[in-house]
Amino acid sequence: MDLSATCDDCRAMYAERKPPGKPPCYTCRVDPMLENIDALRIFFIVRYQLIMGPGGPIDINHLAIDAAMQREGIEGRECFNKVASLGRWWLERVNKKGD
Repeated sequence: MDLSATCDDCRAMYAERKPPGKPPCYTCRVDPMLENIDALRIFFIVRYQLIMGPGGPIDINHLAIDAAMQREGIEGRECFNKVASLGRWWLERVNKKGD
């Protein structure tokens, strides 16, 4: 399952090369496990709904996670916790990149 809007474009670009090549998908993304699809979908909806501190983003807004889950018809704490955990992981990388 492609979660990036550019996967099809990347595949087309590599296919049009002379000689045709294979896109480096393994370095770009990881295929999600089926049990994480809902959490990934919610994460991509809320990933820019950030709580900002003096030094930059500190967390994803939990109210945004909850609202997105309601809008998408997803219930339960398991998905919420996965999104919050993924958000912390992502923000660690965003904050390191800004240093």
